[in-house]
Amino acid sequence: MAAEVDPHFPYGLDRPKQARGTAGIGMLAGVLTLVSALLPNAFESGLVVLVLFLLLVCIGSFVISAGLFRTASSSKVKAVDRLLNGLDLRGDEDALDLGCGTGLLCAGLAVRLPDGDVTGVDAWVESQLTPNGKAVAKRTLSLAGVKGVTLRTGSIRELPVQDAGFDVIVSRDALAMLPSGAARREAAAEIARALRPGGRVALLEPFGTRAVVEELRARGLTDATRSRRRWSTMPPLRTITATKPAAGA
Repeated sequence: MAAEVDPHFPYGLDRPKQARGTAGIGMLAGVLTLVSALLPNAFESGLVVLVLFLLLVCIGSFVISAGLFRTASSSKVKAVDRLLNGLDLRGDEDALDLGCGTGLLCAGLAVRLPDGDVTGVDAWVESQLTPNGKAVAKRTLSLAGVKGVTLRTGSIRELPVQDAGFDVIVSRDALAMLPSGAARREAAAEIARALRPGGRVALLEPFGTRAVVEELRARGLTDATRSRRRWSTMPPLRTITATKPAAGA
């Protein structure tokens, strides 16, 4: 059976600002719906349209926030295991996790690479981590019983790593955080630079995947494709895979 990360380990809430903001909007819309519905003759006037609109906002907001919290608690672990198990790793590869955040992918790689090395790179943007900073990734890896992972501070658009230093490069919801398609292309170019000949890319990303695939192809990677969206997570993710041609190929 393939190694897996602990599905019950508290890997942290993704997009905490968005999750709490969406839940807050839902609560506010719910209160306004109730107040509007209780107004005299509310359903005999134009207020009925407002009541229905607020009700839809309330329901939609709670569905989205529930999806984000469900993803944080279980769905993202299953998505990561599916991604990493699909790589069929030998166990001695050198792997890089882009935007490693709270350490979920690093932990998943480390349990699969007992004879390899795992490096995580992140800019540690506070609004994207709860709690924030490199300390939470270190704590996650420690509590998960994972050792030997190297954590570096840096931008995924300008990776602090050597050329052709990794057999495997992965990410989850990292390139999507970049501000534009041009920025995602820069990150894809860095992936191509850091990957060894014969190395593989496996990325889980919700947005901007087309630009990433196009740039990987432009950089000479073969079989660069993106999957259909998987709706088991919020936001729904696509899988990007690609291979760097072996030397002399």
